[in-house]
Amino acid sequence: RAKMVDADTSKITSIVIYPKAEMQNAIELKKASEGWNVISGTDMFPADEMMIKNMLSVLAGLKPQRLTATDKSRWGEYDVTDSSATRVKLYTGKKLATHLYVGRFSYQPPKNQNPYNYGQQGTMTTFVRLADEKSVYAVEGFLGMTFGRNMNDFRNKVITQCNKDDISSLSFTYPADSSFTIVKEGSQWTIDGLVCDSASIATYLSTISMLSSSDFVDDQVPFSNFADFALNIEGNNFASPIALKAFKSDTVNRYLISSSLNNGAYFSGKRNDLVDKVFVSKGSFFK
Repeated sequence: RAKMVDADTSKITSIVIYPKAEMQNAIELKKASEGWNVISGTDMFPADEMMIKNMLSVLAGLKPQRLTATDKSRWGEYDVTDSSATRVKLYTGKKLATHLYVGRFSYQPPKNQNPYNYGQQGTMTTFVRLADEKSVYAVEGFLGMTFGRNMNDFRNKVITQCNKDDISSLSFTYPADSSFTIVKEGSQWTIDGLVCDSASIATYLSTISMLSSSDFVDDQVPFSNFADFALNIEGNNFASPIALKAFKSDTVNRYLISSSLNNGAYFSGKRNDLVDKVFVSKGSFFK
């Protein structure tokens, strides 16, 4: 075979992944008018579109390095049976375009291991077969990293995503009279006319401009419709402000964090100290 996937991956509208031994529900990545969704059982969430783009790119470039078996009796050696493989189906509309079995992974260290040559790389190989063929092929790469994932791995993990240099103001809404706004005036940032410490604001902007998390909380809803903390990020080239909110939760999560860039998703405020990274005090911006 010249390549493993003959289908035009730019026309794929659905990717269905069956985890090994089907111990989990099948995971479907389905294209919709507004983007891609990830579906498993009765759950559906916005998907990580960059991950899907990379996945389709991997599939389009999948070329056999060698033929390793031509008989069904050897499928077990390479984990490409129905029960041992991760199965991947590609659909164009309702038409099945490709059905791929992703099997065992192997790694071979560099043949000449020179301790002073840090650029040496070993060979990563995954064994695969097509559903309608008996042949097993070795392909380059660790496909388990691409397809052997759970549902949350495929979800949209974005909390904030913007150019830090475009941010012009940060409005923190806190309880009582502790709310404050940071405004960019020329090259300086100020709070109520007081100039902020440049290093502190630079560190915070680097953190807040690109935030993501896979710590989803789907089994809870906020205790109240009113957020305990809120942050509005405004800036040049923003279609609309980015709004983050923190709602009081249980002791496991402390708060549920929501983002206007990822509607319907709640993230744990406690894991990875997310709530402390986002909702900082006024004093943290001064020496």
